[in-house]
Amino acid sequence: MGSDFGAEIMLSIVQSTELDYSQQQHQQSSVLNKRIYCHTKGDEIPLFPEGVWQVTQGLVQLSANYEDGEQVLFGWAATGAWFGTQGSDTLDYQAIALSPVYLRWLRLDEIEGSMRLSQLLLPQLAKRMRQAELLLIINGRRHTVERLRGLLSLLRNELGESLPDCQTRIGYKFTHQQLASAIGTTRVTVSRMMAQFQAKGHLTLDRHRHLILDNSYFSNIGK
Repeated sequence: MGSDFGAEIMLSIVQSTELDYSQQQHQQSSVLNKRIYCHTKGDEIPLFPEGVWQVTQGLVQLSANYEDGEQVLFGWAATGAWFGTQGSDTLDYQAIALSPVYLRWLRLDEIEGSMRLSQLLLPQLAKRMRQAELLLIINGRRHTVERLRGLLSLLRNELGESLPDCQTRIGYKFTHQQLASAIGTTRVTVSRMMAQFQAKGHLTLDRHRHLILDNSYFSNIGK
């Protein structure tokens, strides 16, 4: 991987490079002087205590690893959302780009000095907490099929685009492995249940293989 962290966007000209995360601490001071960055799908986005990221385009998955290696999904940050480090000594927080992502960097002192920025950030914090709460509720369900149904319902609410005939399209692609990891099961199990949902008409795929969900079936999130 290259030694440069990213590329600053100048109008429509974007040049993407990679960050050598083994040298993250050494490069941190220069990274924080920049403002907007591009990440490719699958990149891990570094989290710094000096500020937060705002997603200007794309989707980021937010999770954490416990000391025993267990990973917990906390939610997603889509266009307009903010995210950053949580400052925990027991959790290793991670942010992974699920699509090409453009990020804007804001320092905490800028946010603290701006009433407008603070007012924009507070609802995002509340939304992030609500996402985490709903994911805990979903993963507390006994049956795997209900956990998957709840997860897809949450994705419909958070990331969905309304369509005619009481349907919703998820505009981002999720692999069966990603869905399986989110609800603590195997990829094979998720693939089987997704096929069952499709056979029953609860979901279909568009020509880009985006999920199209039946709103009447995928509506039960936190109940």
